[in-house]
Amino acid sequence: LWMIMNSIPLLFFLSFINAQIALPTFQGVHKPHSTTSSGTPENPAQSSGISPDYTGGSWYYLMGYRFTPQVDGTITQLGGLFNGTKNVYLWQWSNGNYLGSVSVSDPNNSWAYSNLSSAVSVSANTEYVVCVWINSSGGARIPFVDRLPNTYGNITINSAVYRYGWSESTTMPSSWNIGGSSAYILYMWGLADITFIPD
Repeated sequence: LWMIMNSIPLLFFLSFINAQIALPTFQGVHKPHSTTSSGTPENPAQSSGISPDYTGGSWYYLMGYRFTPQVDGTITQLGGLFNGTKNVYLWQWSNGNYLGSVSVSDPNNSWAYSNLSSAVSVSANTEYVVCVWINSSGGARIPFVDRLPNTYGNITINSAVYRYGWSESTTMPSSWNIGGSSAYILYMWGLADITFIPD
């Protein structure tokens, strides 16, 4: 499967997944990596410490991850790792409520973040989603050897999400190509991230 994922376009890979593999049901088991409550800014995807195994993806996708804070706090920045200037969006997962977006200047495949115009208060045990609009250039991918969900600091990353051919707006997609109902995932694509400050 890994050889297929690295040798054929993403769209074909997703079609293969949908056609050939019944994704297991998410059982909600979190694998904590560390826990903090010091008010120190946290970047969950970056703090995973996993290096990209693929960059320069020409994916016409909105890509990101679903996450759940373990404590109340504030999201002050959105960002990620990609190539080229990209727009990054934040929504509440359950109702699609738009919470903010930023434009992140070209980070040249390094981690970079931009301030939200207004910091967003988020609640413990409520699920949110952060995504970057790749728009056919500069995407990156990281592999999760132990699979998601995983907890980094005070944020649990539940699953990756992707939406093909999204018409860019502040409206969260009503459906996803993968990652909408299943939380079984080996890779994160995009890459989007947040800066979270626990209360």
